[in-house]
Amino acid sequence: MQSWIPYAFAAAIFIAIRDFISKDIIKKYSYTEYVIIANIIIFIGTIIYLVVTKTDIREIKKPNWSELGIILLRLFIVYMLVDPCIFNSLKLCDNPGYAKSIINLNTLFLLILALMFYKTEFSMKKTFGVIIVLFGTYLIY
Repeated sequence: MQSWIPYAFAAAIFIAIRDFISKDIIKKYSYTEYVIIANIIIFIGTIIYLVVTKTDIREIKKPNWSELGIILLRLFIVYMLVDPCIFNSLKLCDNPGYAKSIINLNTLFLLILALMFYKTEFSMKKTFGVIIVLFGTYLIY
């Protein structure tokens, strides 16, 4: 087994738990309220982490301008596009599994992007896997 597989499974399990326990909270707050509360908690947690680990913030590597641009673009995509869409889809659906089955089609989009930009190999076996994922999503929805 490749070394990344256990991490991917752990992430999948914890993402499912996160989404399951988020359903009730999401119904009580607007996206803006949720982001503000979450960022306050993350800020406090970060400060506690820095103090406990005695991290010298002057030693943190500073990104160059192009890396900073990519980080800012990623933050924009996450907080202005992805998170609100996930938040509202979970808020408005009856079963969070339905929303996540469609959201998780990102795997197929990522596979297509990797094929185009990284020139990775694509076989009939992988094509069959894509068809199964699409059909499975259709059956769940």
